[in-house]
Amino acid sequence: MDAAIAREIKRRRAQLGLSAEALGARCADLGYPMTRQVIAKLEQGARNGPTPAELLILARALEMPPVSLILPLGQGPTAHPTPHTESTPWQLVAWFTGEDRTALPEPPEAGSPQAVLDAFRRHDRLVRTALLSTRMAAERRRDAQLAPPDEYERANTSAAQLEQVAQTDRSDLLTARRALRDQDFFPPPLPAELSHIDREGT
Repeated sequence: MDAAIAREIKRRRAQLGLSAEALGARCADLGYPMTRQVIAKLEQGARNGPTPAELLILARALEMPPVSLILPLGQGPTAHPTPHTESTPWQLVAWFTGEDRTALPEPPEAGSPQAVLDAFRRHDRLVRTALLSTRMAAERRRDAQLAPPDEYERANTSAAQLEQVAQTDRSDLLTARRALRDQDFFPPPLPAELSHIDREGT
């Protein structure tokens, strides 16, 4: 894995047209200085792979998701999550991100790392759904207000239906946020258009 990370740092740095010194400067700008010598040693395998802090700062400086630095896709047909197991690189990425559930109990045990990950993923989906339905309802309401008299009733009914869908979506999101808080988790902040949900729920 150290060798794969080293190759990917070098490959991505070249792709961006950065010298080792320039990459180090980017890391410094992000608050974690790394010298040209340290980067060169990482790329040459002359030292152990990056620490977690170095890995995160390098991924940000190289403009890539950390998982793509750790588990580069497209670099070979197989990957080795442990010394004695083999999988495809994509299967390995899915395992790393918690999307591959084949080796996990279904449903995951309450409070388990997988259950926490699932709860936050569900919250993210609910935010996107509520945002979309709220925007669609607002657009349909504006359309109804501008509709000619002979079309107003139909447009008003359509707007009311979409508003009901949006209200249900926001209610589901509030329930999910309460569930996270009940487990002493901190829900991510909401987009401005949905920020009223928490205020209404108190």
